Amino acid sequence: MRNVHRSLRNYVLYFTTLTLIVALMYAFMSLSFSQDIQSLAENISLLTKGLVLLSVVVALISAFVTTYAMDFIFVQRKKEFATYLLMGMESRTIVRLFLGESAVIGAAAFLCGTALGTIFSGLFAKMAMDVFDVPYAFQLRFSGASMALSFLLFLLMYGVGLVRSTAVIKRTAIIQLLYDHVKNEAYTGRSLRWYAVYLLSSVGMIVLGGVLVRSVVTESSSIAVPILLLGSACILLGVYAFYRRFPELFVELMGRNKGHVYRDANLFTLGELRSRVNSSGRMLAVTALLFTFSLAAMFLGLVTGAGYKANIQAEYPYDVAVAIDAVVADFHEVLEFIGAESPVKDFVSYYLYHDPSVPMEILALSDYNRLREQLGLEKQSLAENQYLIHCEWAHQKKIKQALAADGRITLSETQLVSHAGLVFSEPMEQARMVGTQGRAMVVPDQVAFSLEAELSRLVVTLADGGEPALRGELNRFIRNEWKPLVLSAPSQRVTMSVSVKAWGKANSLAGFSALSFCGLYLSIVFIVLSCTVLGFEQLASVVRSRRAYSIIGRLGVTDVERKRLILRDLAVFFLIPAVLPCSLLLLLARGSHKVFAAYIAQPSTIPIYTAVTLFVFAVLYGLYFAGAYFVFSRSVLGTEG
Repeated sequence: MRNVHRSLRNYVLYFTTLTLIVALMYAFMSLSFSQDIQSLAENISLLTKGLVLLSVVVALISAFVTTYAMDFIFVQRKKEFATYLLMGMESRTIVRLFLGESAVIGAAAFLCGTALGTIFSGLFAKMAMDVFDVPYAFQLRFSGASMALSFLLFLLMYGVGLVRSTAVIKRTAIIQLLYDHVKNEAYTGRSLRWYAVYLLSSVGMIVLGGVLVRSVVTESSSIAVPILLLGSACILLGVYAFYRRFPELFVELMGRNKGHVYRDANLFTLGELRSRVNSSGRMLAVTALLFTFSLAAMFLGLVTGAGYKANIQAEYPYDVAVAIDAVVADFHEVLEFIGAESPVKDFVSYYLYHDPSVPMEILALSDYNRLREQLGLEKQSLAENQYLIHCEWAHQKKIKQALAADGRITLSETQLVSHAGLVFSEPMEQARMVGTQGRAMVVPDQVAFSLEAELSRLVVTLADGGEPALRGELNRFIRNEWKPLVLSAPSQRVTMSVSVKAWGKANSLAGFSALSFCGLYLSIVFIVLSCTVLGFEQLASVVRSRRAYSIIGRLGVTDVERKRLILRDLAVFFLIPAVLPCSLLLLLARGSHKVFAAYIAQPSTIPIYTAVTLFVFAVLYGLYFAGAYFVFSRSVLGTEG
């Protein structure tokens, strides 16, 4: 216990990271085992099973960082362990000592993480319920199953680090323990031209990756997935390559500005920064790579989930919709079945018509207005020689251009005209209920009724909105029990589909909630682990920095000025790996907004969740920076005299 207290500063970041990882694992697995969450939708297992699987992945990834942290603590205490060995203590006793300390820290971190995770689980449960628009009051609930599984994963994560550390302690010689900390740093000087060529090549790789990703988004391709993976790999490899040498160039350029270097204590700061960059170049590159992945995963997860929720009304505008790709006499028996399950407020039964001269389905104006009435939309009117187009937003531009060129058509020997003002795109399910290709032509009734009916449709508005279970029951009835009178069919096999808004919203949101929560989970864990490694890299230079800051203290630099120098030194080091990932996130957000904003019912979704992503990153990064500064400054300045 005395050793734990003495080494407390070294354990602060380590303890904080373990606590946060346990808290996140416990909180997200609590969602998996929550009965309230499991009852939200039939396919909610996409979320629950995904979180459990992701927790295993998180434990495996965290095991490597735990090993890194234990190696750091071991390095900080090499001289102490060497002293014990010289005094006659056996190595197995030192191993037991180290294991005992680690067990105390691990147990405390697990208990604190579980307590914090209980709070997080309540917040995450509230977030999940809000996604499904289910009223839910914040409450603290302890989950024994989540704690048991979290403990098993914690043992896996923690055990890997302990096994490796004990093996290192056993095989390390006393002379290595005594003198490893005085090794000279390797430094290789390079010309500015070399740096320019190298960095331009890495930027070119990032740009190439962006072009490949953009080509997949804007143009359909049979090999879209391989191109997307290749583009993402190019971006990540470019970020790694850029950061592998950019910090060196940054320090080199700072050193060439003599007027700035020799002002105040900038020369000292430059020396400290150069030492860190020389010893941590690869770590900075890996950290920047992880930040890029984490920010992209969080942004895409949040925007995808929020965007789809905003568009859910467009996907399922009607309480009940039945589509039969044939002409049936009526839907009387279907309406009776629905009415027995849930009270029917109103319904529209109609046909979609066909004419060989028109490349889309045709709808009668009266049926079109009845559909608009179900959705609370204003009715439209047409002159006897007019028609209108109802289409998805993506088709609007081309259709308006075509109408501007020539808006005349002839149906049943009647010439009709239209213009850009008669193009509408409210969400009415244009890919199934109002057309099958994302568009339909609406004509006066007398024209439509003179055409050949091709498809049958039924839309029902329920008094209470209906329950998700209605979809399965109605589907079974239509396919197994209903025997409609088919007047005509395009083929011998009649296809049909059933949608129920209550079922569709719940199950669609389940899939996209899985993307949102899994993306949030993985990205936060990666940010936490990356910040931990970055913090330990700072603390690894405590011995050398303590000597350097002690020297300038004896030269007359006050404690306040030295703390300011430490703050500036750490701020620059922490800022370097975050600049490019945040810049790439803004580029990703800008491109996404340009391409997808028009398809999202709430145009501000992408800007809002870009800000949310940056805010979450800034909070986590700021907390770790504050912790690293506190521990580093106390370690460097707090032991003098």
